[in-house]
Amino acid sequence: MSSAIRRLPQAVADAIAAGEVIERPASVVKELLENALDAGATRVTVLADGGGLVRIEVSDDGEGIAATDLGLAIAPHATSKITGAADLERVRTLGFRGEALASIAAVAELRLVSATAPGAAAYIAARGAAVVEQGAAGAPRGTTVSVCELFATTPARLRFLRGERAEAAAIRRVCAETAMLHPAVALTLCINGDEALRTTGSASTMTVLREVLGNAAAAGLVAIDAPGEIWVSGALSPPPAHQAQRSGLVIAVNGRRVHSPALLTAVDDAYRGLIPAGRHPYGVLRVDLDPSSVDVNVHPTKREVRFRDERSVFATVQRACWAALREASNTVPVFAGAGWLGAAGAQAERSVPQEKFRLDDAADGEVAVTDLSALAPLTALGQGGGAWVVATSGRGAALVVVDPHAAEEKALYVELMQRWSDGSPDRQLLLLPVVVDVSADRLEQVEEHIELLATCGYDVEVFGAAQLRCTAVPAQAAAAEPARLVAELVGTLDGAASADRLRHRFAALTACHAAVRFGDRLSLEAQQRIVDRLPATPGGSTCPHGRPTALVLDDSALRRTFRRPPG
Repeated sequence: MSSAIRRLPQAVADAIAAGEVIERPASVVKELLENALDAGATRVTVLADGGGLVRIEVSDDGEGIAATDLGLAIAPHATSKITGAADLERVRTLGFRGEALASIAAVAELRLVSATAPGAAAYIAARGAAVVEQGAAGAPRGTTVSVCELFATTPARLRFLRGERAEAAAIRRVCAETAMLHPAVALTLCINGDEALRTTGSASTMTVLREVLGNAAAAGLVAIDAPGEIWVSGALSPPPAHQAQRSGLVIAVNGRRVHSPALLTAVDDAYRGLIPAGRHPYGVLRVDLDPSSVDVNVHPTKREVRFRDERSVFATVQRACWAALREASNTVPVFAGAGWLGAAGAQAERSVPQEKFRLDDAADGEVAVTDLSALAPLTALGQGGGAWVVATSGRGAALVVVDPHAAEEKALYVELMQRWSDGSPDRQLLLLPVVVDVSADRLEQVEEHIELLATCGYDVEVFGAAQLRCTAVPAQAAAAEPARLVAELVGTLDGAASADRLRHRFAALTACHAAVRFGDRLSLEAQQRIVDRLPATPGGSTCPHGRPTALVLDDSALRRTFRRPPG
């Protein structure tokens, strides 16, 4: 290899630049959709054949491009969206780098037809970044971009793509995410001639989520709307519905779909104690703030952003989601015989075409829900299988099945957190103090948190070189095994965790030890106490670890199962 430095041929430079922006067919669709939205489009149609490798066509009714500007439109670093470096500090458009059309033309055949007014249409065609044809055309106001034989000029890229169905699914996902984030735009996607997605442009987030996800997955979504300097809005899945992956949560900053670990963590934090560990919500979340406080120019594909004050954005998102979820955290799943759908939800689901867009594992979260407090009063009937408490509702539901341990655990957790936040923990002095062996590093952590433990009802002191002595525990845990409880409590200590998070861990562990065991035989009076407390417990639909406390056996589903007429 020669060590001489030389300028790359333009075709090679263009191909390298295109590789940063156009990773796969879905990248083309994303860039063209962003251009359409920036042009003020209200209707967009996307056509894709052969997984997007044979053809991609995106048509919009936006403001169009003047005939004299078509040549510049496909030139590198040409854009109408910024005029100078200062504009990069307040980017208000989705596209701004001037790379999209030029990058696409570098790796495919591109034809662009556009008109700023009826009768003023023109076209330009390019291949390998070179213009091959241009002239007048007949087209309505708006723009249509056709991309054929993607990566034909760079065949090595084809080896890194997945199969046609996977590439089509990626295109479908890009279109669905765009539709969810821009509900006022009517978007239609056709794949190999078949309609795969259609939204009506109703401007309602809930409506577009039903159109994209289907009625079942959209059932019970929790609306988020917290205006302010940092405005958080959208809709998230209720606690009974969750997924194994984070991919079902679409987050946008100023309308731009982004991948932000910090914001994902903020949402997950809001669900702490409402869904099991390792599970994640789905839905859409929009964060709008002053463009000057966010840097969108940190990644070639514009997928990442950087905030001037990330801590403030994190806290605002966490609070907004937490507040909305606490108001809706008493929803419990409804079992309808054929699955986790209510009667109306099951009927609606059958009407959704199979090719309709789904999140990757949306079926994992498709549950119908009902409000737990609406079921009160509950009347305990007994224990099924010697474990589950079975109750009837005084408000029409057929049967309610309760996990007694999870239900009492949540009630105790709420009580503990309330008393601890008020600074008035109930203590139970131990008749005989317990001594617990601990490692040296744990002993150091205990010393750091002795005051916090005291505010939670635990009187603990260092007792020797590698031991602790506990003389009091919370009164709610008086019947627990104190030595085991304290040993496990020490195991939850974490120097990096905040006091609030540690308090949550302490309360969850204490409640778990204090609650009845799953499988314990309970008197009818004890069962009734549990079902009385459950509907009145804030967030009572899940235990502190996120497991459900109850489910409803829907009356209408039972009637269908047993072939009884509707009630």
